[in-house]
Amino acid sequence: MTTLTALSEAQIREIEAAHPEGLSSQQLVAVFEDNGVRFSEANLRRYVQLGLVPRSRRVGTKGKHLGSHGVYPTRSVRRINAIKKLMAERYTIEEIQAKFLTFKDSIETLEEALDELLRVFQEKIDVEPPSPRRDHLHSEIRTIHGTARDLLTGIYRIEKMLMSAQAVHRPRGGGAASPTELL
Repeated sequence: MTTLTALSEAQIREIEAAHPEGLSSQQLVAVFEDNGVRFSEANLRRYVQLGLVPRSRRVGTKGKHLGSHGVYPTRSVRRINAIKKLMAERYTIEEIQAKFLTFKDSIETLEEALDELLRVFQEKIDVEPPSPRRDHLHSEIRTIHGTARDLLTGIYRIEKMLMSAQAVHRPRGGGAASPTELL
């Protein structure tokens, strides 16, 4: 199998659709390895340790004394893929950390919280009997969805502008790779 630098957008969407609840560390490694992108448990542990990938959350297994296991949010696939692309462009881990850690986690947390809140509101509205009040609530939730989209679009735009202003312009290539670049 040919080794690729990163997953395609279509592959990422397919993985996100197949694992909306998140992925175990083994599944996370497998989605890259199975698609020809080199990635290991050691890479994952290092990325989490450096704050580049969100930590897993513990999820209990149903049944007596079956314990729990770690589940990484699905957004971890996109984050790892972005890291792989940046490393292929010869950015250092330190440069990648500066790129991600400035705003990325806060923005992703906000986006997930808005999605979840709007989903819960929608569920509450949907169980109400048909009425003018319900129609009004549906109209309000549509307006809020649009406002949330506009807010996130603006946030992503300003993040991009701020991050591109901080971009380090340096020649790529030549010389030996540092130990952190070999991740």
